Amino acid sequence: MPVADREVDGRVLQLVSHDIVNDWKSLGRRLDSTDAKLDALWHDCRHDGLREVAYQMLRDWHERLGRDAKLAVLARALVDIRRPDVALKLQDTPRQ
Repeated sequence: MPVADREVDGRVLQLVSHDIVNDWKSLGRRLDSTDAKLDALWHDCRHDGLREVAYQMLRDWHERLGRDAKLAVLARALVDIRRPDVALKLQDTPRQ
């Protein structure tokens, strides 16, 4: 299965959340999270650190899209927020 068609899994969420701690809000907006949702995630998770906030934002996106949460969608959003370095890492993630 081509990378573009692969669904996102927990390993991908962990990988990306580790690398986007300073860009989590921009990525969340690019993935169509509302500002209200992003603010709620910040409020609920900030005491656990930015990595956890980023992970929960990605988890919310994954749950909203379900089977449509594809690597290609996430990679495009990462490129759009000027994080092609993280998008390239998605190509190297093994299938689950």
